[in-house]
Amino acid sequence: MPSFIHLSLIFLSIACHSPDGRLMDLGHVDNEFEEIIEVRDTEQPPPPLEGETVEETPSKKIIRRGGIDFRSGNLEDDYRKLKNLLPTFQAFAENENQSASAYQKAYTLTIRVPSEQFDTLMTAISALAVRVDNRYSNREDVTGNYYDLQTRIKNKKALEERYLQLLKQAANVKDMLDIERALNETRTAIDQMEGRFAMLGNQVALSTLQVYFYENLSPGLTPALDEGVGKSILLALKKGWQGFVLFLLWLVRIWPFLILGGVGLFFWRRHRRNRKGG
Repeated sequence: MPSFIHLSLIFLSIACHSPDGRLMDLGHVDNEFEEIIEVRDTEQPPPPLEGETVEETPSKKIIRRGGIDFRSGNLEDDYRKLKNLLPTFQAFAENENQSASAYQKAYTLTIRVPSEQFDTLMTAISALAVRVDNRYSNREDVTGNYYDLQTRIKNKKALEERYLQLLKQAANVKDMLDIERALNETRTAIDQMEGRFAMLGNQVALSTLQVYFYENLSPGLTPALDEGVGKSILLALKKGWQGFVLFLLWLVRIWPFLILGGVGLFFWRRHRRNRKGG
């Protein structure tokens, strides 16, 4: 196979020149060259370059994503415990957010963790919870896309090398400009594919874990319903009694106004009766 490729490259080099020594149209070179070195889309890795070794059996490329939502007994304490857990699993918080309202305060973290540590980290975080509300995970197999993209990058790099060889053989300025234009397009395509390949590799190597945990508050007369039915009833009765006492205290504070209002109402009604009687 290598000898066939070399012979094909020599044939292309000869065919690219017209009888007068000028380079012919380069539009077909890209397609013909890629047809020669193309590897069919499979999950098999591309042939190794010189000096490169590859695994005989390609490893699966899996992207792991998941999350956990839980109720905390002490939000700040659990936050510190969670942050201290991360270095143990070679994980880190990619971003985090803190929120608070009159009834609840919470943290939201996006954690990146090596794929092999994903399950154990989720288990360790679950142990912090007073109650786990939601826990989920999924796996996406990107093996085919991974090796296909790797193959396309190697093909484009080989084509880039071919254009560099043709550039050295260019007979005039026009041919040089045509080859450089094609070379720039090939390099742009390589940069874009390498960017996608790096992002895909990062997603495979580091799983993403979304963590949301919260602590409920009970301000004013608001019962903490998530404490259980019995505790909620007792708390509601206590708050109701407190509300009744507050109402009595309010009445005591305004008793002079109540007396004045009653006296005023008495004389107003008496005045109306006198007018009707007259």
